[in-house]
Amino acid sequence: MIDLHCHILPQVDDGSQSLKDSLDMARLAAESGVTAVAATPHCVDGGATVIRERVLLLREALEEAQIPLRLYMGMEIFGTSYTAELLSEGRLMTLNGSRYPLIEFRFDGTGERETAILREVISAGFQPLVAHPERYGYIQEDPELANLWKEMGCLFQINRGSLLGRFGTGARRMALELTFRGFATVVASDGHSPRMRTPWMKDISDFLRQEISDAAEEYLLKKNPKAILRNQALDPVIPEWF
Repeated sequence: MIDLHCHILPQVDDGSQSLKDSLDMARLAAESGVTAVAATPHCVDGGATVIRERVLLLREALEEAQIPLRLYMGMEIFGTSYTAELLSEGRLMTLNGSRYPLIEFRFDGTGERETAILREVISAGFQPLVAHPERYGYIQEDPELANLWKEMGCLFQINRGSLLGRFGTGARRMALELTFRGFATVVASDGHSPRMRTPWMKDISDFLRQEISDAAEEYLLKKNPKAILRNQALDPVIPEWF
């Protein structure tokens, strides 16, 4: 499995608070069947230099600790009116240098400003992977926004915790809808620590196989994440529209 959304870098954001935490998270991920993780700390307008330094530091520590986990660079970018410009200038990082930036928004938005930001990012030549859309209240209230974003060319990253009911009933209901209807592109841990919101992924692998299909588990946890890291095009999927 490949986890494209994980706050595993030490002392960068609200995720791992120490190198020990990062290594404990890495062990959990590897033991659950994860072979690669994208380090995606919260970012607004930069920070690439610090992220590169921390990724190199953690890669060395993983090798020394003999933890079999590949680590890729990335960010969870907070979408603003400057996001497209900063991506074009290389001041914000996509996932492993691909065309795919991981972008999040405020939870209490309306969808209008968010749509405008996504249009700008797409016009700049990128294909946004929207972080945990199921958690946004405006998507829960008006799921036809998911239709619009999908038609625009956006991809959708669903949180493991949302599918397992750990972010409330609204997020779980929308996560299930997006996944069963074919909107979901990848499922990721959004892991923040080795204790709460962990990067353990075996339970969601089992869930997808049991509740949807082996093929869905393959696409959402392996094939699509691998294609994104390799900057490859994804197989087109026409969802069941809202």
